[in-house]
Amino acid sequence: MELPVKTSISRALLILAAASLSAVQAQAQEPVAGRDYIEIPNGRPLEPADGQVVVEEFFNYICPGCNAFEPIFVQWAATLPPHAKLVHVPATFRPDFVPYARGYYAAQAHGLVEKTHAEVYKAIHQTRELPSEADRMDPKRMEERIAAFYANYGVDEAEFLSTMRGFSVELKLKRATDHLQRSKVPSTPSLVINGRYLVRGNTYADTLRIASWLIEKEHSS
Repeated sequence: MELPVKTSISRALLILAAASLSAVQAQAQEPVAGRDYIEIPNGRPLEPADGQVVVEEFFNYICPGCNAFEPIFVQWAATLPPHAKLVHVPATFRPDFVPYARGYYAAQAHGLVEKTHAEVYKAIHQTRELPSEADRMDPKRMEERIAAFYANYGVDEAEFLSTMRGFSVELKLKRATDHLQRSKVPSTPSLVINGRYLVRGNTYADTLRIASWLIEKEHSS
């Protein structure tokens, strides 16, 4: 049965309007430079990876925002494509951030990051086994407390403390701090894509949406 001309035109207009709305919505969702992300002049990753887009998470264990972001970030990171590589970068905005950054790099040297990363957050923000930013102490004493914590995961406490204070960790800490400043990261948690884009977002979900888009942008460039 043929439809009246007016009905056919009305349907065509509705289809056109729906298509236009979808296009507008898609365009609105596409991240915008300067608003959703900032381009970093002459930016480069801390640890470049051939053929992969480097996703850097700037964090510190005593940061409450990082603690809240962690479970959401872990779920998202598990869905990263093969052409993306995740790198954690401990931030050192304040002196009391430094012992935990040392602890992270020492754990990395001993192959303990995967086993302990979430547990350090838990020990600071839930069980209070480790000192938080509201419970500051002498940096050397903090390092000793941190080494004692990692000793629960099969590493010798004195050896771990020696690693924390050793040349290799000192060098990594300096490189990470220089990279933090060069990338103009304002706070934690923050994401930087391939050293070139500092992600901004209104919510954690929005931040991850923008990051996903930037990963594909870099991969296709």
